[in-house]
Amino acid sequence: MRLNNRPRSGDTTTAILNVAEEMFAEHGIDGVTTRALSERAGVNMAAVNYHFGNKDNLTLEVFRDVARRTVERRLASLARIEAEAEAEGRAPCPRDVVEAFVDAYVNEDSPRTGILLAHLVLQHRVRPTEWTRAIVREELDGFAVRYMEVMHRAVPHLSERQLHWRYHLMVGAVMMSLSDQRSDGRMGRLSGGVADPQDFNQFKEELVAFLTASLGGPDGSGAGGARPVREDT
Repeated sequence: MRLNNRPRSGDTTTAILNVAEEMFAEHGIDGVTTRALSERAGVNMAAVNYHFGNKDNLTLEVFRDVARRTVERRLASLARIEAEAEAEGRAPCPRDVVEAFVDAYVNEDSPRTGILLAHLVLQHRVRPTEWTRAIVREELDGFAVRYMEVMHRAVPHLSERQLHWRYHLMVGAVMMSLSDQRSDGRMGRLSGGVADPQDFNQFKEELVAFLTASLGGPDGSGAGGARPVREDT
């Protein structure tokens, strides 16, 4: 499903999309004007309107592209986790499964694609449109189902209802945490800087630990963060 049927020039379209992704990640969607984007892409404003119609349509194209690439990254991680588990004759490690989800958002990629995806998803939640609903259905829903299948193998004590709740609460925790990843964020202010969401390693470790623990164990204990130790090692 494309936003319009205008003919596209590959080089120009790609240049605009790449610059839009970089600038949206750096400044937020509302912090980027069409004029600034055009100047950085080396095109005139008319080119943006010609290829995308307007900034909203461009944002949706970026949303779709970022969502698709993020899903590909996470699916590759899940495939690796399942292959390792199968080779070792065990279930997937809960922490590994959680990290596969978190890594798509909390990583050191440049531009910060994960944070951009989080902002785009949050914007969809606040102001959903026909197009954002279509992107979520077509690009993200299939992954969610696949992820919960692997998640169930990692934590089989959870019922289907519990799996759905844990998954959606996981999404919420990641989104809200990322929305506070600023130098003047509330977490840093309340903690006096002890909890620093701008510290990449600290942020990822705490988020993965929290989400892994939220999966629990069959006896109500934490799901654990380490892979099972084989008796022959």
